[in-house]
Amino acid sequence: MFQRLDDVGEAREAATWLAEADLASLAGDDRPFTFFNFVGTLDGRAAVDGSTKPLGGPADLEMLLSLRAAADAVLIGPGTVRAEGYARLVGPARRPTSPPAVLISRRFDIPWEAGLFAAADQEVIVYGPADAGEPPDVAAPVEVVRLDECTPAAALADLRGRGIRALLSEGGPTLFRGFLADGLVDELFLTLTPVITGDEDELSIVSGGRLPELSRFSLRWVLRSGDELFLRYAMAG
Repeated sequence: MFQRLDDVGEAREAATWLAEADLASLAGDDRPFTFFNFVGTLDGRAAVDGSTKPLGGPADLEMLLSLRAAADAVLIGPGTVRAEGYARLVGPARRPTSPPAVLISRRFDIPWEAGLFAAADQEVIVYGPADAGEPPDVAAPVEVVRLDECTPAAALADLRGRGIRALLSEGGPTLFRGFLADGLVDELFLTLTPVITGDEDELSIVSGGRLPELSRFSLRWVLRSGDELFLRYAMAG
């Protein structure tokens, strides 16, 4: 259960907080409402030994799965798919059908061996360049969308045309930086886990060099579950 720190009311499940937020209703006509989710340590690291799995506890997993269930589609960077593997994004107990997984790759460098593509009931949409090839024979139903300009903005416009209103992205850090630089981030959900690694070689939630302009956020809520904090930020302005 999750308690809002500025609210004396009772603790509620993550899904209840997200239903109240109604993220899909915030979508514009040109692209989905796009929100990123990350887990980070107290010293700003977003992984241990290249994976997020050692960081978040049960409450972080609950928030992640609830965010997926609230989304119309889930955007994942190819590098994150390669590192984390993935599988069916949302179990049938939460949603009868899992939201489509979305990948964007200008070089069409896709980790087809990842578990994501082994789930026969997990739809995957891959955006690639105009000369992108055909996907290999995998269990997952895969659609390759070839774009003359394989950019995040072009992919988001196509997704909105498909009726996608709420788009969750789980990164990775390079993808997050690209979306920030292009002004395509609406909100950030950040789990702050009470761990310090001291590992300067691990990535943070954003990677790829300094942004052209500082990205400023405004705090929407702080939830607490045990010793973990769950921060929801909106892009300022």
